[in-house]
Amino acid sequence: MFSVPLWFNPELSSLFNSRSLSLKSPMNIPLPLTDPVYLFCVILLCLGLAPWIAAKTKLPALVILMLMGACLSPNLLGILERNPAIQLLERIGLLCIMLLAGVQMNLTDLKKVGSRALIFGLLTFTIPFSIGILLGYLLKYSLLSNLLLGILFSSHVLISYPIVMRWNIVEREAISVAIGGTVVTSILTLSGLAIVQSLVKGEMNSGLFLKLSMGLPLIILLSFWTVDQLGKIILTPEFPSPSGQFTFILGTLFVISSVTLLLGLDSIVGAFIAGLALNRSLSHYKEAFQQVEFISVNLFIPCFLLSVGLLANPKILIQYPENLGLAALVILGAVGSKFAAAWLSGLSFRYSLPEVMIMTGLTMSRAALVLVIALYGKEAILPGTNPPIPLVSEGLFNAIVVYIIGTCFVGPLITNRFAKHLATETLPPPPQPS
Repeated sequence: MFSVPLWFNPELSSLFNSRSLSLKSPMNIPLPLTDPVYLFCVILLCLGLAPWIAAKTKLPALVILMLMGACLSPNLLGILERNPAIQLLERIGLLCIMLLAGVQMNLTDLKKVGSRALIFGLLTFTIPFSIGILLGYLLKYSLLSNLLLGILFSSHVLISYPIVMRWNIVEREAISVAIGGTVVTSILTLSGLAIVQSLVKGEMNSGLFLKLSMGLPLIILLSFWTVDQLGKIILTPEFPSPSGQFTFILGTLFVISSVTLLLGLDSIVGAFIAGLALNRSLSHYKEAFQQVEFISVNLFIPCFLLSVGLLANPKILIQYPENLGLAALVILGAVGSKFAAAWLSGLSFRYSLPEVMIMTGLTMSRAALVLVIALYGKEAILPGTNPPIPLVSEGLFNAIVVYIIGTCFVGPLITNRFAKHLATETLPPPPQPS
């Protein structure tokens, strides 16, 4: 229902902790919108207006979409909320980001930078993980809470990837390293979360190790072989049904993503594997992918960004001002550790400052996965505590929400700033014949 910000009325200051008043719109339509027609109408209006506003304000369109989501959220205008329909579009958008990253990656370059991607992935996981544990220790949290905070620091999502696509710098080695490192980090993050969950339940066993050491490599091998064989038949100019090609590409995405879910890993890992598996077939026949790319870039990915904006809750800054210091510590530690990983990698691999900053911008933003982990920590109880103590306190949870919002806004701005520099830098002239 429609949310009325209570802090605007001083007579209702005692109600700061209440959620909202329930009203209807002037046209007697219940808010937040739930009818699919109204819902999709508002989403399409946002998607249509965002590029125009971005051109006027000189901000990236994805930042505008997140700001729109924040304005439409139950915490401000109360028009939209993250209901199951929007969460579905959000998840598809996130999977499409990883699919595009895999498809557009040069596999020859990936073989060359494979070790570098692994090193960067280890750095961009280990450094934030260690900083998170250290911060939890300084704040006198429990060991399990410290481990979970480290996992929350290490996770990231490639929200800014559409920016490097738009500036046509995807082929840069630093971008490939950042993308490959993201997959490594995602696997380590989700493995760490599974370990913490097992420790909380007291059910630590070797099943997770077997899944990662045997199950994941088997999925990768089967995916590459199966998609390559089917692609030789379906992804060719001679195949009579373009709609069948479209269905095959999307089917590959969701089948492999579903299999990784069954394995206990996040579906974004499967989406990236699907993109790599499709890469070879689509490199010979890119027309088959244009329909999927078009609907991804113009619908699903913008819906994901809009949904991320719906997480914004400005009331937190007013209702819980005591958490601002904690939020600043969390943001400083999380962002600083990601920059440190990119800087060390750039120093080792001799990348320029703009390339290091793009790697930082790509790996800075946190979104749905961090929220899921934080919600788990808020509901999970430390073993042996009476009264029950959650892994993530209310104050830390509010700080994490601010940290999600802040990194989602700042990451794209940094990426856009330095991607523009890379795309427009003057290349040395070719050697002249003597």
